[in-house]
Amino acid sequence: MTEVTYHSIVRNLRSGHRNAVVGLALTTLQSLVMVGVFLLMFTLLGVRTAPIRGDFLLFIMSGIFLYMTHTKTVAAVAGGGNPLGAMMLHAPMNTLISIAASAVSTLYQQIFSITVILSFYHVVVTPITIHDPVGALGLVLLAWFFGI
Repeated sequence: MTEVTYHSIVRNLRSGHRNAVVGLALTTLQSLVMVGVFLLMFTLLGVRTAPIRGDFLLFIMSGIFLYMTHTKTVAAVAGGGNPLGAMMLHAPMNTLISIAASAVSTLYQQIFSITVILSFYHVVVTPITIHDPVGALGLVLLAWFFGI
């Protein structure tokens, strides 16, 4: 069952685009565009002057990362259990494996996207320090879990 789940996860990762790297890059780019739009909107509306301790862009990114994780997981799980799909014709495949593979592949994409964006921000813009990394990852996992 784990082998079928693994192959189904890999299939789900590659289903977004023909090239897996391009699919991951598109997920990262989608998060970056959303961060840019929110930063522009908050700057134009004057919300950026709000008294938030710490980096304002990290504040925006934290909310967007959680939102993207939740909504992409909901969409993936809702479309993951197609009983008439081609993969369901194989004997060991079932709906539970399909839903689990959709959820895990979405979590992988989002964790990859978050890591790439935060690493880029740390190297290029300013060094960042996450005071509670376990809690931050816990919130991402919580958003993912409630998306399932």
